[in-house]
Amino acid sequence: MLSVECSRVVKFIQPAWLPDSERATRQDYYAHLRQEIIEAIPDGCTAILDVGCGKGTLGRWLKENGVREVRGIELFEAAGQEARQWLDEVVIGNVEQVALPFQPGSFDCIICADVLEHTADPWKVVAALKRLLRPDGCIVASIPNVGFHRNLRRLIRGEWRYTDEGLLDRTHLRFFTLQTIEELFSSNGMRIEQVFKKVDGGLNVRVLNALLFGYLRHTLYLHYVVRAR
Repeated sequence: MLSVECSRVVKFIQPAWLPDSERATRQDYYAHLRQEIIEAIPDGCTAILDVGCGKGTLGRWLKENGVREVRGIELFEAAGQEARQWLDEVVIGNVEQVALPFQPGSFDCIICADVLEHTADPWKVVAALKRLLRPDGCIVASIPNVGFHRNLRRLIRGEWRYTDEGLLDRTHLRFFTLQTIEELFSSNGMRIEQVFKKVDGGLNVRVLNALLFGYLRHTLYLHYVVRAR
């Protein structure tokens, strides 16, 4: 359904400065470097906005790998101050409330890595960010899948418990499936050109999905990384 010809993507190279603790699993929420986000960014971008830039780990990597300009927005001041070591500019504040100093058409790519589900009105946020894109620019977004099989199994048991992080992070305000992610962007005149899925289904669920001819395919993914134009 979403299979289209896309531009080459950025190739991930593990940086020597990344702490060993961050190479496999996330230890520092604000400093983790996510390969799946990097590999969704089109090659050749010269100006990128990282919404929810944390401590600037991604921006630092991008600038060391050929991106001329990386700017960021970060809600938490301590993380944002640290990001200013690496990024060209960091706006500290809530993306829904702070005045953004960027001109329309400023960026080739805007990254929202696990950000939109934390906003009260992600549709309005996407609309505002779209105005900052150049004509062929894109948004790369990572969004958790509320239809993930483990979450559905808990829901069947009557459980819906918020946690400090993860799919039911207590700061999540909105919840999405792939279909509603598509609707989020299409309502703003954008089309998802590629979906990068993270399979975390477990052998039993994957076998059951195969036996059911793919009926459970949307429950296999903990989150979706999408690129929309």
